[in-house]
Amino acid sequence: MQPGVTELLTGIKNIIFNTLVPELQTPQARQEAMYSTILIEHLMARWEIEGALLIEEHNELRTLLTQALEVLGEAAGVREALDAASTMPPSPRALDAQNERMRSQVPAIARKLPPGSDPRVLELDAALRAYIRNQHRRDRQIVQVGELAW
Repeated sequence: MQPGVTELLTGIKNIIFNTLVPELQTPQARQEAMYSTILIEHLMARWEIEGALLIEEHNELRTLLTQALEVLGEAAGVREALDAASTMPPSPRALDAQNERMRSQVPAIARKLPPGSDPRVLELDAALRAYIRNQHRRDRQIVQVGELAW
């Protein structure tokens, strides 16, 4: 059985802490090496939640863009971003890139919302606001995980 990402990162952290840090000659070098172990801890904790958050955002963005197409029609870029996200990508990096393409349409959709009391427009406006709140929550989760404060 091969080691997983968490085991590999734990091994790197242990090498830095147990082998590298004792050999470093200056307090600043030791401090930087210790800080790198904190970053590795953050990365390990982030690894545990990031995939689920990317999938959650992907699904929410697809729903939002589909709703925007129904309400606003063929808005420039929305159809293309939605079509490009028609299948779940094979890696977290590809999923993040796909989400970014859809995410870039959110401000344009907000700008194109017509004023008025049309229930479909009001529902789209509420969906936009919900996405922004949810994205803020996801961003906070990523930053706060592993007890690393930025």
